[in-house]
Amino acid sequence: MKLVFIRHAHAEGHFLQKPKEDWLRELTLKGRRQFATNLKSIKPYLPPPDVIFCSPLVRSIQTAEIVWESWKGAQLELITDLDLLDDPRHLVEHISILPHEGTYFFVGHEPHFSSVVAGLLGLHPEHDFLRFKKGGFLVIEGEVWDGFMMTMFAPPKLIEALA
Repeated sequence: MKLVFIRHAHAEGHFLQKPKEDWLRELTLKGRRQFATNLKSIKPYLPPPDVIFCSPLVRSIQTAEIVWESWKGAQLELITDLDLLDDPRHLVEHISILPHEGTYFFVGHEPHFSSVVAGLLGLHPEHDFLRFKKGGFLVIEGEVWDGFMMTMFAPPKLIEALA
């Protein structure tokens, strides 16, 4: 099983201030371009997906469509387990019943993804060891419950800033 978590661009804290508007907020043109550029740069390192799952928020759907354009053979599915308001344990449960031979991409949000990854690692969901940045990718390869490897891809601007 290979899992790829993709966090779309999101203005931190905006959801907490205006939840109804946040559900309908679209990616900006700049956000679309940056995400497409980031995806193009790391695509050679990503396994092709069988299924791309995305949350019901508009910008997640838009992000998932950009991903799907790179792998049109993949199924594109909307799932409520990626909803910002859903309990992250539901996505962990969903992952646990996926066929082991597949490759699955998940397009969603923070802090939801960090809680899901903590759950996969057997940590408390509120553990603050990892936070996805805008347009960040996390790849988990191997059998989730029988041992796996995690690789995080950071946006190029973040890597440049650290260098």
